[in-house]
Amino acid sequence: MFLTSIWERYFLKEFCKVFFLFILCFYGLYVLIDYSNHSTSFHHHHTEFQWKEFFLYYFGEFVKRAEVLIPFALLITTIRTLCSLNVHNELVALMSSGISLRTLMRPFIFLGLFFTLLLYLNTQFFLPDALKSLRHIHDAHSRVKRGTGQDAVQHLVLEDQTRVIFQSYDSADESLFDAYWLRSIDDLYRIKHLYPNSNAGGTPYGQLVEHLVRNKEGELVETESFDKKAFPEMHFNKKALFETITPVEEDSLTGLIEDFPQNKEDLTEKEASILSALYYKLAMPWLCLFAIIGPAPFCLRFTRQLPIFFIYACSIFALVAYYLVMESAMLLGERQVFAPIWAIGVPFGFVFFVCMWKFLKLR
Repeated sequence: MFLTSIWERYFLKEFCKVFFLFILCFYGLYVLIDYSNHSTSFHHHHTEFQWKEFFLYYFGEFVKRAEVLIPFALLITTIRTLCSLNVHNELVALMSSGISLRTLMRPFIFLGLFFTLLLYLNTQFFLPDALKSLRHIHDAHSRVKRGTGQDAVQHLVLEDQTRVIFQSYDSADESLFDAYWLRSIDDLYRIKHLYPNSNAGGTPYGQLVEHLVRNKEGELVETESFDKKAFPEMHFNKKALFETITPVEEDSLTGLIEDFPQNKEDLTEKEASILSALYYKLAMPWLCLFAIIGPAPFCLRFTRQLPIFFIYACSIFALVAYYLVMESAMLLGERQVFAPIWAIGVPFGFVFFVCMWKFLKLR
């Protein structure tokens, strides 16, 4: 059974000491630098940034960045622990008693699988809520002006088949910014802030509303304007509204699986984004295992001068390269340059094959 041997508990203790020390120092430094850069925006308009909100924000940041932070910590910890055991001849002593290298790696493999499962749980249960909370806090405190033209235009089809085109969604106010309600080609409303009231079940209303109608000359002219106007005839589809204002990156694994397109031959842009995000989220947690079995064969070489710095440098470079390749693969899948399953699956399969091949060569 696992952890019944003294050497297994010793390996686990050494691993955990380095892992949690790295997480604490690295993320603590990140929090210090990030808060220093954003403290002015957090305190604008005399809005007090409470300690409760502070911890909520940086807990959400940790959940968001766990996909990067945990594999990186596992990589550094694995190299440090295995190289230390190798340099001090502790591995040789254990091998002389008849224990193979694969058996000695058992505690590390267990930890890799444990953190892989932990990232899957994080992706399913914690990450969607964390991203929503971060967006809400950012919208409430950020000094960045809306309407800068950097956001992509989004559209929403209402239940009466009319369309609402808007620039962005403010999660703090629960409003659509700079919206146009296209009732027909000759009749539309321009609304600065449109409140769907989908959660409260109330009547949608807008602030700073202009009614534009096409005249006989074919020009759209303003016929009336309102500081505030209710739209009882505007009926939002709650599911469509949620899917439009929520990026696919904020959806859980089960949510993406529920939206899995039936026809994978002719994908829309939205369906391609869903597939790419799903395959990406299924593949990335396995990096926890790759971060352990990848550098392990190089750390377990028995030589007079173990190139520790070279192992660190190459392993960190490989980890960063993998992230960049996977981000690029997700973009290629979303743009349908390649089918999402091939765009994500090929680099993942290649890394999986290389890491397992090198690890299985251990004796």
